[in-house]
Amino acid sequence: MGLAIGGIIANWFGVLIVYLNSLNELGYQILLPYTIISALISTLGILFAGNNKKLAGILIIIGSILFVPLGLVGIFGGRKIINKANEKSLEERRDF
Repeated sequence: MGLAIGGIIANWFGVLIVYLNSLNELGYQILLPYTIISALISTLGILFAGNNKKLAGILIIIGSILFVPLGLVGIFGGRKIINKANEKSLEERRDF
């Protein structure tokens, strides 16, 4: 979970970088709404981490794609959450 949180923080730093560059350049002004939406999607994913781990991992990965290479931390964190959820469901099926 810590890796995913670190990735989301890195995504928000990416938004900050795009915002600061958008003050001077038009290309960054066009990119800014997409980066904010992307960071919000990954943040929403971390909020779902308590209830639905698979959905949380998928949202974190989707929200981090725009921020590659910075978003790789979030992608790895989201994948780790999905793997833990899959292991838990496999153990539940084995115990049944």
